[in-house]
Amino acid sequence: MTTAKTAYGKDPFFDCTMTTELNVKRYAAYYHGWCLAFGEHELNYEEEPGIHWVFGPSQVGFVVDDELKKRLFKELLGQQVEVPEIRLAPEGMTFNEFEHPFSEKERRGAEKIREFIRVQKELHMFLTSHFCYPPRTRIITLAPKKPPIILYKEIEPLRLRVV
Repeated sequence: MTTAKTAYGKDPFFDCTMTTELNVKRYAAYYHGWCLAFGEHELNYEEEPGIHWVFGPSQVGFVVDDELKKRLFKELLGQQVEVPEIRLAPEGMTFNEFEHPFSEKERRGAEKIREFIRVQKELHMFLTSHFCYPPRTRIITLAPKKPPIILYKEIEPLRLRVV
């Protein structure tokens, strides 16, 4: 992506922004409610609205409040006709047509997620859980390794754009 401001508008030959684009392989559990444990991670969950980032040694993820959960699960892990798209920018996330501006706390975690994604050659998205979160809490997980095929089946990919 080449975007720079000049006196005459955007200069298509000068790149001052780094954009990373990946096709993320998505996975759905064979049985509703089943998922892998996320594993060890920095505990960063509070029962307040918004997105809560989860950082493990080899994977990252996020937990969303109940208001966002239904919308995002449908957008990210549901069956769609078109390839879903996430745009992760410093100011917020866009899930297809749905926009979520970041709070200051969300913005700090999002920067770490963006750094993690930029160094990956391949990413896989699936739901995980962890015993330290309330029951039925699911973590939307991004990992460089595939989840076990005994629990998950591959579904259509997702386009991830990190600005």
